[in-house]
Amino acid sequence: MACPKSVLSNGLRVISETDPHFHSVAVGVWLNVGSRDEALEENGLTHFLEHLAFKGTPKRSALDIAREIDQLGGSCNAFTSKENTCFHGKVLAENLPRLLDLLSDLVLHPTYQPQDLERERQVILEEIGAQEDNPEDQVQVQFAKAFWGDAPFGRPILGEEDQISQVTREQLLNYRTGAYRPESIIVAAAGRVEHQEMLDLVASRFQDFRNGSPHRSREAVATYPGISQVSRDLEQMHVCLGTKGPAAGDKDRYAATLLQLILGGNMSSRLFQVVREELGLAYNIYAFLSFFSDTGLLGVSAGVSPKNLEQLLEVTYREFKRIKAAAVSEEELRAAKEYLRGSIYLHAEDCDHRMMRLAKNEIHFGHYISLEEIINGLLQVTAGEIQDQARQLLQPENWGLALLGPLKGEMGLDF
Repeated sequence: MACPKSVLSNGLRVISETDPHFHSVAVGVWLNVGSRDEALEENGLTHFLEHLAFKGTPKRSALDIAREIDQLGGSCNAFTSKENTCFHGKVLAENLPRLLDLLSDLVLHPTYQPQDLERERQVILEEIGAQEDNPEDQVQVQFAKAFWGDAPFGRPILGEEDQISQVTREQLLNYRTGAYRPESIIVAAAGRVEHQEMLDLVASRFQDFRNGSPHRSREAVATYPGISQVSRDLEQMHVCLGTKGPAAGDKDRYAATLLQLILGGNMSSRLFQVVREELGLAYNIYAFLSFFSDTGLLGVSAGVSPKNLEQLLEVTYREFKRIKAAAVSEEELRAAKEYLRGSIYLHAEDCDHRMMRLAKNEIHFGHYISLEEIINGLLQVTAGEIQDQARQLLQPENWGLALLGPLKGEMGLDF
């Protein structure tokens, strides 16, 4: 059964999924704006706005907000991605009105006081510093800059230190005016919730929100394959390999998901078994797959002793060649499908996860997609389709390789 969806007169969408077996409800206010919507001089502003929302509104001080979150006995937070900003919370169902009042206040009425801006600027600069001190994170940032180029999609979500140090309140307000639009907002809820109650609560708080400024168009992505090497005095070499993958709504997303899982998505995957279990080259290696509105990213990440870097890359490339050359066995395919089927159903027991899936379905497809439809799509994938995806995606001329650590010579892409 499709989950109910309503559209307010200002274009804001309200969707919900009811399950009376939950005692809780998860709510997310999703704005279709992320770091890829920023101009060069605006890099980091989406994330800055998200932080400042918790610093105070006309109704609530920062301390009031913190106390109310604690009093609700659940959780309330926010995050910024390349394409979205989300303010979300999870509480007992009886506290839904209070949670929605808090979330709507954070989204619609932040005051952005100058003194709060300065304090939060320092917090964000510390966050950037922490990311730079974490080589696992930093190699991903390095890869994005090199592979997606000097474009919004390749820039860091947190922004750059020099730019964040100079952000003004006027810049933030001007950016928010163009970016926060009711027609690009989805309020999603999952758990013990009735749609009409949810709709009434959202309408009473968001109905009057308007934005007449021109809509911003997103810049199409471009890729710049090749090798990026940054020398740093570390104990390990940190590796990120990646290529452009299918978009969230692409018909090949199911085959690509199984390809990623079989390559390096769990402990029985090919790369994990060979690199860690058989050869002991690395503590961890994994393949990842990210979906966006108009593109995707298939990649592999690992940390390895510098003396083992060349062998790790050789083994990884060998596995790429192997999965292109021969179709996966029926046993391996069946095991991967069962793993995904179990993961999907287990995640569905968390109303937070269900709320996020509900919102993402609306963002990427414009309608609800049931668990059964997703599982059926995965179960129908054949070994031949996975091999076709491998041959299409695992082409070295389309890949990027980022290396961070104590470099000793040039590395290549050969698979």
